[in-house]
Amino acid sequence: MTIAIEPLILSGKDYIRILPLRYIQNLKGILERIPGYKWDKNLGWHVPKTPENWQLLQKLFGSTQIEIRKTSSVKAPLTPIDPEQLPEYHKNALLKALEKLMIKRYSPNTMKTYRLGLTLFFHAHAETQPQDITEEMIRNYLLHGIKHKKWSEATQNSYINAIKFYYEKVLGQDRKVYDVRARGTEKLPGVFSQEEIQKLFEAVDNPKHKLILMLIYAGGLRVSELVNLRKDDILLDRLQLFIKGGKGKKDRYTVFSKKLLTRLAEYLKTYNPAYWLFEGQDHGQYSVRSVQAILRQAVSKSGVNPYGTVHTLRHSFATHLLENGTDLRYIQQLLGHSSTKTTEIYTHITRKGEEKLKSPLDDLEL
Repeated sequence: MTIAIEPLILSGKDYIRILPLRYIQNLKGILERIPGYKWDKNLGWHVPKTPENWQLLQKLFGSTQIEIRKTSSVKAPLTPIDPEQLPEYHKNALLKALEKLMIKRYSPNTMKTYRLGLTLFFHAHAETQPQDITEEMIRNYLLHGIKHKKWSEATQNSYINAIKFYYEKVLGQDRKVYDVRARGTEKLPGVFSQEEIQKLFEAVDNPKHKLILMLIYAGGLRVSELVNLRKDDILLDRLQLFIKGGKGKKDRYTVFSKKLLTRLAEYLKTYNPAYWLFEGQDHGQYSVRSVQAILRQAVSKSGVNPYGTVHTLRHSFATHLLENGTDLRYIQQLLGHSSTKTTEIYTHITRKGEEKLKSPLDDLEL
């Protein structure tokens, strides 16, 4: 099977939800041929349910390659509250919060999250002026969201951060501590072994795609940093990559492998990018989703750890450096971590010294 389809109802209209069951080259381009196709981060691909669209789906994917499901596996997201529905004093409060976020140069994603969190918060206290909302009222609101709305840990903490930002940074009140913050789970990052890295690269035939994955691993890049690389960020004389405005808007340098010199030269000669090192089909900036698709296809073809992601290459970079004896402080600088505590997590997953470990039972004479 290539795809599965499910029924979906949005705003009283019937849709067909499309779920890829394996990697499909240029899936977006295929679905663009279907009238009314849409993408949603929660619902994925879906098209209006019509006899014409059903026939077109069979033609595009093959009737024997479509798995038909009678029920939907997702619920349509709730319609977000329009800030215009808020009382005037809450609209003004939201506007001041957004202005403060802009002044402090918070990222667009953070602004979007805080805007949603504060809109919901103000809507729940529509009859109370923002400055009159007590800490007990805030705590009860957060508990209600956790217990009855089933907020995820990330949502719970982001909404707390939004509320704290408003009261502490916008209104200038004293620091507030809400004892309902989700406790962080201590998860060890997944890594590829060096043998898996080798298989992964060997599974990629397209030279451009192979160079993309190799660069991420060679320098320990985040996927956002890879797509933001400019031609001038490759410092060949120093064998370094310049990362401009990484996470936390910090610039840094990381290593560049001399084994990529020939590949890079061939790539530049073939594609001749104008500004960004990697460009999309429209000569604009390469997309994060495209990089993720390259990795998924390589993982599937190579048979390595199926839970591996693009970020697993970054974790593997750090772990393999540590296993090769690189000082943790240098790894911290290369990764762009603010705290050594963030980098120290790799000490828990390295295999260095494993061969010397033995059970205390081995010392007993049995």
